[in-house]
Amino acid sequence: MLGNVITHYDDCVIFDKLENQMKKGARGPLGWVRIFLQTKNGLVYDEGSNLVVAQGREFVAQKIFETYGARPDWTGYKISHFAIGSGGSTIDGGGGITLNGPLICDTQLLTPIALGIGSSYLTEPGGTAEAVKPIIDDGGSLELESESYGGGLCVNYTKMKCTCIIPAGEPEYLGTGESVRVDEAGLYFVSGTTPLMFSHICFAPKWKEKESTLTIVWYILC
Repeated sequence: MLGNVITHYDDCVIFDKLENQMKKGARGPLGWVRIFLQTKNGLVYDEGSNLVVAQGREFVAQKIFETYGARPDWTGYKISHFAIGSGGSTIDGGGGITLNGPLICDTQLLTPIALGIGSSYLTEPGGTAEAVKPIIDDGGSLELESESYGGGLCVNYTKMKCTCIIPAGEPEYLGTGESVRVDEAGLYFVSGTTPLMFSHICFAPKWKEKESTLTIVWYILC
C-alpha cells in the first residue's frame, strides 16, 4: 500500500519491554510511544505506555476473522491517521500533573486540536474538524519490523511502527511565536472519511509552537 514499508527490526529495547509485559499477562495488542518536540531551544523528549482501546481490539479481531456478526462492520478499515489534543492532563496549583487517561473505553480525544491543513484531514469523532491527519503526510510512515521466533528458526514481520509528524506551520491558526498545549494523541482506523480511535495516550504537557516540529512514534506489538 502507498506509504507502507517493511524495514529491518530496530528499537529492540521497546519491543522487548512490550514482549515482557505480554509474558507477564498483559492483554495485547500492546503499545508504547516516543514523543519528540524540536523547538528553537532544543529537543523535548518524552515516552510512555499507549493504550489500544476496546474498539481498537475489536477492530483487530474483526480483521482476523473478516466477520463482524451483529456489530458495526470495520473489516474494510485500516490504521492510517492520527490526531493530537490538549485535554490529556491537569496541572494543580503546585505544578503537579495528573493524567486524565487513557481509559479502555475511550473513543475520542478529550480535547482534539484542529490542524486546519488540507482536504485530506478528517473530523475527529469528538466533532473537531480537520483534526485527524494521514500518518504518511509530511514524511510520516507506517512500517512492519521483523522478529525472530523459536530461537531463530523463523523470522516474521509482526511489529508495527507508526511515525507521525506535525511540522512547522501546524496548527494553521497559530501566529508566529504562538504555541498550543499538546498532552494527548490517538491513532485511528479509517474508511473513507470516518475515523475511529484505535489507541490513545496521555502525557505531560508539551508546547508546540508554530515554528516547531512534533514527531510521535507509535510502537504496537500484535
